[in-house]
Amino acid sequence: MKKNPPVQESPNSYVHISYPLSIIFIISIFLYIKSLSFGLTHLDDSIFINDFNALFSDIKNLGHLFFRGVFFETTDSYYRPLLMVSFMFNKLVSGNLFGYHVTNLFFHLSSCGLLYYFLLKLKMRKDVCFLLTLLFAVHPALSQAVVWIPGRNDSMLTTFALASLLFLIYYLETKKWYNIALHLLFFSMALFTKESGIILPVIALGYLLLLTHTEVKNYLLLIGGWMSIGCAWFYMRSISITPIIKPTVSEYAEGFINRLPLFIHYIGKSFLPFNLSVFPMQADTSIYLGLVAVLLLTALLFLHKNSNKKMVLFGSAWFVLFLLPAFFVPKEINEQAFEHRLYLPIIGLFILLSETILYSEKYISNQKITFWASIVFASLFVIINYGHQQKFKNEITFWENAVIDSPSSSYAHKLLGVKYFIKGSTEKSNVHIQKALEIDSTERYASFYYAKYLQTKNPADPKIVYYLLKEDQYNPGFLDNVFELAKVSFDKGDKVAAKHYLEECVRVAPAFMMAKNNLILLLMESEKKQEALDKINQWKKDKTGVPDGLEEQVNKMS
Repeated sequence: MKKNPPVQESPNSYVHISYPLSIIFIISIFLYIKSLSFGLTHLDDSIFINDFNALFSDIKNLGHLFFRGVFFETTDSYYRPLLMVSFMFNKLVSGNLFGYHVTNLFFHLSSCGLLYYFLLKLKMRKDVCFLLTLLFAVHPALSQAVVWIPGRNDSMLTTFALASLLFLIYYLETKKWYNIALHLLFFSMALFTKESGIILPVIALGYLLLLTHTEVKNYLLLIGGWMSIGCAWFYMRSISITPIIKPTVSEYAEGFINRLPLFIHYIGKSFLPFNLSVFPMQADTSIYLGLVAVLLLTALLFLHKNSNKKMVLFGSAWFVLFLLPAFFVPKEINEQAFEHRLYLPIIGLFILLSETILYSEKYISNQKITFWASIVFASLFVIINYGHQQKFKNEITFWENAVIDSPSSSYAHKLLGVKYFIKGSTEKSNVHIQKALEIDSTERYASFYYAKYLQTKNPADPKIVYYLLKEDQYNPGFLDNVFELAKVSFDKGDKVAAKHYLEECVRVAPAFMMAKNNLILLLMESEKKQEALDKINQWKKDKTGVPDGLEEQVNKMS
């Protein structure tokens, strides 16, 4: 029986680096240390930290996190329980934003460390492993995964994916059963962190076929393990969530075709990260830098006549396959081309870079030149990264940059307008709310906030009701809007409409005490004592609560 040859270590460096990982960790910590004091951007992070406070505050809910969606209990398109567990951990351990940011930095450092060892196992020179890991550690396009709290989804995925692949390699070297067990454990952790983890077995299979001489029995063992974990994940996902948005095959295909240029965009941001955005839209991203990057990478690969073609294929497959799931996300769910999605796929491009003429001692005999040139690029990346980070420091800064970088996004204009309105800058708010409505007249909450702006100018403006009703048409059940409709109707003397909207408020939010209070007061004013008592008794029966002292007031009616 043919025995597997041992996996060889990488050749010696042309430049000796003492404590390479310590250097990378120190640089990374200094680069990102200011982000530990950043606030919320109010792009998803406020949901996990504020809205889910009760969910994450009780350790008894830990098991439930494996049987619910990310944003909604069941009607969700995302099933990522380990991401949710990480947020619960932060809530229970510290509960402050500093703790959340430290966790993000931890997963970035762990990804860097594991990447260095993984590249060594791919038989790269140690100096090349150091340089590529350093570029990964300070890359500006990956900063969103570190400084934006929900961005840890991709650094967690990368940590678990790299750990899984390393234990697979250790198994091939040692044939120890616990290595294959750890490989499968980390694969399951990757899969339960993000759906893209399903690609990991394909990458592992590619590694076995292209870069090793593995016995058939090992394939069977691995495939059996992958399929068992995949089936378990699929079953748990299917019983936990039922997505409302269910695109057809043709809609998936159309979305994929429309997003194909993003491959070029992402390659451009990987090698020439000068057009980064906190809220990138495909329509607002130039393709020219991407085309330059593609041509440059192709030329560097072509000039290296003795490159390892199997390694080139492996790196290409890594980049394409790990990025591929993002191309099938329905536009109705998410139409942004976020840069944190590059976090794991970009490793494939670094593998390709290692096979270019730049790191070939045959073509560039003095590899110290390449080494110091790479250090210069890493230094440039640090400068760009630090500047880009600052865009995430608070909600106003974030959304101001979002509308600058993505002027075609009605969502970005709407959110900036909302943030300005809450801060009291009504005129600034109006500019962006109207821009949002101009781009998309159905943009959620935009009509409501335009109505609120009109109220600050003239509370009797008839357009207020028009925009509130428009919001109700496109976004039915939006509690603030329905409550405002009740208030406006009451002020106009239309008690029937006011009663209808207050009842709708209570239906949507059974614990909304102000709506309950106003509804009973309205019934009292209309001398409908029995109806008021009936509602109070129903709320007591449903155990949804009754405003203090309200029942006594009703009973005092003659």
